[in-house]
Amino acid sequence: MPSSKTLRPPRSDNGGIAVRPSGGQPHAPASRVRWWWLAVVGLALLAGAGAVAQFGPWLLGWTADSQAALRLWVEVWPLAAAVTYVLVVTVGKVTPFPGGFLLMFSGGFLFGPGLGSVLSALGSAFSAVMIAALGRRLFQEPIHRRWGARLASVTPGVTANGFHFILAARLFPLVPAWAVNIVPVIFPIPLNRVLLATFLGLLPLSFVVATLGHQVSSIAAAGEFALSDVLTPQLLLALATLAALALLAPLLRARRARS
Repeated sequence: MPSSKTLRPPRSDNGGIAVRPSGGQPHAPASRVRWWWLAVVGLALLAGAGAVAQFGPWLLGWTADSQAALRLWVEVWPLAAAVTYVLVVTVGKVTPFPGGFLLMFSGGFLFGPGLGSVLSALGSAFSAVMIAALGRRLFQEPIHRRWGARLASVTPGVTANGFHFILAARLFPLVPAWAVNIVPVIFPIPLNRVLLATFLGLLPLSFVVATLGHQVSSIAAAGEFALSDVLTPQLLLALATLAALALLAPLLRARRARS
């Protein structure tokens, strides 16, 4: 009579019982899922950039023609208008085309320099958090898998002083926004610090541009200005001074640690 053998479930490498997915089909590799997400996000950004390049002038003209209705809407429903504007800035700053100047300008035109600059900076801060959260989900693992050994030595310092680094970079407008957005993707800076540093860092420039938007009689005047016209040497010097002050705290902390 042949001897019967007891069938045992397969075991994983760590000694535990391996659980097969339902239906007997293995799950798709995480890298494959990630690349699908990258493809979808990339196509969405390209579509948004193409739409703005195609319809941007028309959108500016429509906004100029509708400025009376927009101002009336702000007066009648101020809270709804403010929330809508913040959402527009949040989504507009996520896309890769340069529309930040027009958004800050429109905020000053619609809400005045004070509230307009606050709403504009708030929307930009929400956008930075969205980019950081999405970037960490899509890119953080492959980045650290490839360059983790090189980043290990600087990660603690950048993470501990991330608020000051982002604040200084946001204060000085010559630093590209995309470069600042990459920092919290690579390093685990808390998102609440990213939010606050971006808001405070963009507030001065937002106030300057919003004041310009408040002083004009038509939003169509935004087409006559560019951010380079606003960034005078005096303004750049003032913002550079603020950025240097933002870096003072981590420099003093590092000096105290060495002594």
